[in-house]
Amino acid sequence: MAFPISASDKQFLAALALGNEAAFEALFTRHYAGLLRYAATLLRYPSDAAEDVVAEVFGTIWAQRAQLAVAGSLAAYLYTAVKYRAFDRLREQRRTPLDAADELPLAQPEAAHLQPDELLAFQELSAHVGHLIGQLPERTRQVFQLHRDGGLTYEEMAGLLGISINSVKTHMFRALRFLKSTLYASGVQ
Repeated sequence: MAFPISASDKQFLAALALGNEAAFEALFTRHYAGLLRYAATLLRYPSDAAEDVVAEVFGTIWAQRAQLAVAGSLAAYLYTAVKYRAFDRLREQRRTPLDAADELPLAQPEAAHLQPDELLAFQELSAHVGHLIGQLPERTRQVFQLHRDGGLTYEEMAGLLGISINSVKTHMFRALRFLKSTLYASGVQ
């Protein structure tokens, strides 16, 4: 199911086709973090595989910028490209054994303006929320992260994951209910 392409996506694509590096940098900045988290959910180990997948997708976009044909949402296109590139990587990993020394990178908060005690509280809360998100069932976690980190609409997520919009809504409801109730029970409000 293709969604209509937005005017801003058309502008990005037109600028990319002309080789505008600022447009590419803006596209990268806007989507990199969400795409990296999505790739990390698909590729648990090794940790650098997720970064490689996202970098390969952006490298391909830049290399083929003049021929790039996006019929729908640019964000959905990027997430789909990362998904298929991750699946390729998983097939490659099945052929080679994993290195046990690899581990997922720890997320660093972008809160340098906080006082040390506030920063510590922020880091603890972020770690706690990240741990809780990790406890969600896999599909529920994917839906939650695609929406929150990737900014995808319910319709885009349904098309990307091959599920109904009602299933997406159910997964989001369950994720939010779990996170709210667990945080409330732990005394975080």
